[in-house]
Amino acid sequence: MPDGLTYLLVFIAGVIVYTIAKVVGYMRESDRQWQQVDKSKLKEWDDEEDY
Repeated sequence: MPDGLTYLLVFIAGVIVYTIAKVVGYMRESDRQWQQVDKSKLKEWDDEEDY
């Protein structure tokens, strides 16, 4: 395999790992924030309403 291709594949793999790590981090932050929400103030939505 050419050296340039090896560096490119390593770079692409790094970007994929970084992206997955960021998404997982954001998901955990979102879950933590959702647990802190005062759920008694949430509105009940009815998707069957006519507009």
